[in-house]
Amino acid sequence: MPKQDIMARPRCGLAIFYLSEILYNIIMSIIVIFWRWYYGRAVKDVLAGWRNFVIFVSEYFSIPLLFKTLFSPWKRDITKRPRGLDFKKLFEYLTYNLISRGVGFFVRFVTILVGIIFLLLTAVAGAVFFIVWLVLPLIILGLFVMAIILIF
Repeated sequence: MPKQDIMARPRCGLAIFYLSEILYNIIMSIIVIFWRWYYGRAVKDVLAGWRNFVIFVSEYFSIPLLFKTLFSPWKRDITKRPRGLDFKKLFEYLTYNLISRGVGFFVRFVTILVGIIFLLLTAVAGAVFFIVWLVLPLIILGLFVMAIILIF
């Protein structure tokens, strides 16, 4: 009995054989293109989006600017230094300016703390999303294979 060639022409006809080859090549190229995009360009885009969120939170709360102006008066609300040697007006001037700086410090400090908390939450959420992004296709593929195994 002669050996049969694996690539021997099928009995159902040459047209169906070539059509199945073409469909197979198209499907395989789509799968390869998807994986290249998903773990290539899309990963870069996800990281760029995560970076944009971190920059947005930092700019929204103005954390660098608030650190620079931490001890500035609240809303630049100060009184002018009185002329002369009137101790009552000098005491009012010092008290009012110190209270204004204290309120400014408190409000800016609380805003910085809230901004840092949101910055940390954004960083953690971005890291979790990135890890899920990397693993999700493998999980879906594993679940698909498991479903096929359970069916048969």
